[in-house]
Amino acid sequence: MLVLDSQEELQVLKKELQSCFPESLKVYGAVLNISQENPFHQEVLVDSWPSFRAVIARPQREKASSMTNYFARSCAVFYRDLGAYQQLVKDTDAIDWSQEFLLHGLQDGIYQMSRTLAAAKHFSAKLVSQTRVFVLQKPLNRSATTSMADSELKFSSLDVTQVTLLNDTWSVGGHEQSLQYLTQLISSFPSSCLLDAGGCPTSWVLLDQFGCLTHAYTMPAHRGKGYIQQVIAALAQKLEKMDYPVYGDVLENNTSMKRALQCLGAHFTSCFLFYDLHTPLALQ
Repeated sequence: MLVLDSQEELQVLKKELQSCFPESLKVYGAVLNISQENPFHQEVLVDSWPSFRAVIARPQREKASSMTNYFARSCAVFYRDLGAYQQLVKDTDAIDWSQEFLLHGLQDGIYQMSRTLAAAKHFSAKLVSQTRVFVLQKPLNRSATTSMADSELKFSSLDVTQVTLLNDTWSVGGHEQSLQYLTQLISSFPSSCLLDAGGCPTSWVLLDQFGCLTHAYTMPAHRGKGYIQQVIAALAQKLEKMDYPVYGDVLENNTSMKRALQCLGAHFTSCFLFYDLHTPLALQ
C-alpha cells in the first residue's frame, strides 16, 4: 500500500484514471481536489505503484478522527482487479474501521465486496442509494435553458447562512451530521443558486469532495420553470474553467430531473453509483 503525495505521482494517476471513465470518476474528482488546495483533507492510496490495480480516495488519516460526520468520512474506490481491492482492504489499514463511514463506488464488484469485507470487520453495510451516473458533454448545451432576462431572480453562490434550508430539503439530510457536511461543502467548493428578491435560494446545486454534482433542488413553488437547468449550467461553466469533468447521479425514478438533464445534453452512462453506509455492529 502506498499513499501518493507528490504532484508528479498524482498527475500520472490522473491520466490513468482518465482512461477509465466513467467508473473512475469519483476517485478522479478527489485527485483533482487534492492536486489543488485539498480543502477536504483527502488522500489517495494504491495497492502498488506505478502499476496499480486498486485505488482508494479517503480522508487523511491524521484528520479523520476530527471529522464528526460519516459524509465527510466518505471513501471512494476504483479497481482494475477486484481481488486486488479485496486484498488491499483486508490486509492493510487502507480503510479506517474505527468509525462509521460512507463508501462510494461505480462498479458492481464494490457493492458486493463491501458486504463481505464489512462482515469480517464486524460492520454492517447498508445500501443508502443506487443512482444512475450522468456526464454533461462539452461544450454544454445552453440553448434549452430558460432566459432570465425578465426574472427578479439572480444568480449567486450558496452561503453557509443558507445551510439550514439545504439540510431540510436534502433527501438524506435533516440531521446534525448532514448539516455539518453541507456546511463544509458550501465552504470548500463551487456552488450555484438562484436567489429571490429577498435573498432566499429558490434553486441550487452543490459539488461534493469527489467533484460530483450533489443536492440539485428547486423549491416546490418555483418548479417547472427550468431553474434547475440554469443553476446546473452555471456551475458546469465554473467547473469547465477549472478543467473538471461535469458529472453527477440521479435516481432512476426521478423523471423530472432526468428530463432537465437531457435538455442540457447529459449522457447517461451504464454505471450506477452505490452509496454504502458502513456502521460498527457495536453501535447498532
